[in-house]
Amino acid sequence: MDAIRLPTSNQLYVIVGGSGALQRMLTLAARLALRGGVWVLDCGNRANPLPVVRELRRLTMDPVRALANIQTARAFTCYQVLALLEQTCSRPVREPVVIFDLLASFYDESVRYDEGQRLLAAALGHVRGLLAGAPVMVSVRPPPTDFPERAAFVQRVCAEADQCWVEEAPSAAGVYQQGSLWT
Repeated sequence: MDAIRLPTSNQLYVIVGGSGALQRMLTLAARLALRGGVWVLDCGNRANPLPVVRELRRLTMDPVRALANIQTARAFTCYQVLALLEQTCSRPVREPVVIFDLLASFYDESVRYDEGQRLLAAALGHVRGLLAGAPVMVSVRPPPTDFPERAAFVQRVCAEADQCWVEEAPSAAGVYQQGSLWT
């Protein structure tokens, strides 16, 4: 996973991991921006744009032009994640979509487990809808130890994926499909 290859087909790519996965996704967003437009949806409020800028400075003499190719939106609750995906899916998306930390707000203790499942199913339906026009790359973190039952959310996302890669060993509560993402 050290060398990221850019996706070439409209598939759902999922990476399961922590901060290392997030850094790889930021690098991926920068490389995609060099090729053209890219949608960045930050669902965990953790995506720092500074690594994107650093990567672009390393790769091009005109990082500002590449940065202009990135459209960014954030969601802070799982309800906002669903609305953001619905809104994004409602327009013709032809550029790659990078979704950071899709499940972060689904781990919120104020969201009942069954409600989280319902919202996730709807969100994944919209993610699949985006695949009609572009590849979609999603990062997810394993659930906090306080909510081991929510490992099922990660399993659900990986089950939808065309390719899933696990960066870090999952907790004992979850077994994820493991594969190669961009190799």
